[in-house]
Amino acid sequence: MSNFPSDVLIAGAGLGGACAALWLSETCHVTLVTGTAPVASTIAAGLVNPFAGRRLNGVKDPDRLLTDLKETLQNADALDTYDPSGILRPALDKDQAADFRSHASRDHSGIQWLSPCQVKVEHPHIMAPYGATLTAGGILDTPTLLNSITHQLSDCSEVIQQNIVGWQDGGTYVNVTLDSGTTLKTQKLILALGAGYRSFRELIHLNLHCINGELVYIQPPDGMSLSMAVSGSGYVVPRNDHLILGTTYEHSQLPSQPTYEGMNKILTLTSKMIPQIESCAITGASAGVRVGVPGLRLPMVGPISDSVWILTGLGSKGLLFASHIGRNIRQWMTDPSCIPENFRVTNK
Repeated sequence: MSNFPSDVLIAGAGLGGACAALWLSETCHVTLVTGTAPVASTIAAGLVNPFAGRRLNGVKDPDRLLTDLKETLQNADALDTYDPSGILRPALDKDQAADFRSHASRDHSGIQWLSPCQVKVEHPHIMAPYGATLTAGGILDTPTLLNSITHQLSDCSEVIQQNIVGWQDGGTYVNVTLDSGTTLKTQKLILALGAGYRSFRELIHLNLHCINGELVYIQPPDGMSLSMAVSGSGYVVPRNDHLILGTTYEHSQLPSQPTYEGMNKILTLTSKMIPQIESCAITGASAGVRVGVPGLRLPMVGPISDSVWILTGLGSKGLLFASHIGRNIRQWMTDPSCIPENFRVTNK
């Protein structure tokens, strides 16, 4: 562990903290304090859905989100963690089908409309009585990506597997205390703590909210080969020899654990798209706590003092937002006025 002050110390190695560390390490000496507890990023199904990003108000250039992700994968030497096979999205009703057809007619490159008959022929296991869209995107192995970023950083910066327990902002430097009792000095501290922000009274006033999410793992139905993710009534993501089904959105401040109620809710939801799911064997379940900004579904990034920053609120779209923030955070730290208005730090 170095005794020299770092340019930037990042607390938290989920997608937000890891991507920021990767991009900042190109020009700065970065210390990444990874923590020791599992983070929501390592539990995520890995669904990359840029179409969802397009439909978020407040994102100035939604197409840039996917580009930033691909550049992050390249920088992390992790291009093989991403399968850009696309996402099939069944329309839930006639109004949504009309909306999807309208998007497809305006954007021939990124969205393809499939009629109910086309879905039945091309994707016989999928129920889509109103039709479906086939959009850009795919599936990413998030734990492997995070591991690749950590290995990349170990060559040029510092990775410490501890938790921070506090910090003292001295203006010019921030003194950060670890759970081992060690104190580190840094010019800038970025708090990418996820749900861990609740442990620090300095952050409780921020306009953040925790959402518990569950996932179910099943064996694929006999004879079914799913070549891409399906999203609509929940989502179904193929991964190796199993399917990942998600997810619940429980607005609770309590740590999340898988529940029978949550698993049944997910199975009921996803079986509307793939009826055979109801008869599949469950092989496991997991849960994690995401952090979001109420009413926005956008991240929160920016200074809470001259030397301390917050990076949080990625919610269920961490794969899109984390790379975008990482790619831009060096510029934002130089000039915070460049932070998109809807991303800026807000209190309750």
